[in-house]
Amino acid sequence: MLNPCGKLNIGCKTMIILKLDKKDCEGATCGKCAYVCPNNVFTIEKDEIIITSPNYCKFCKECLEVCPTAAINIKTTKSSICGY
Repeated sequence: MLNPCGKLNIGCKTMIILKLDKKDCEGATCGKCAYVCPNNVFTIEKDEIIITSPNYCKFCKECLEVCPTAAINIKTTKSSICGY
């Protein structure tokens, strides 16, 4: 079955939503999330952690395991956008 884009509909995609609570994050003093992430989702810039590549997140949860303040929140949701 074709989707509205005229492409084969392969179903809903799972989207990963990353959030970083700046008030709980220790920033560059910690930086563990930036060092352990195998997909370089996080970057240290001007003494803070920045989510620079959220689309590269593969939901491995390495960052969640090393964050001492639980400042990272990752959710998955099904996208209503056609999978193409």
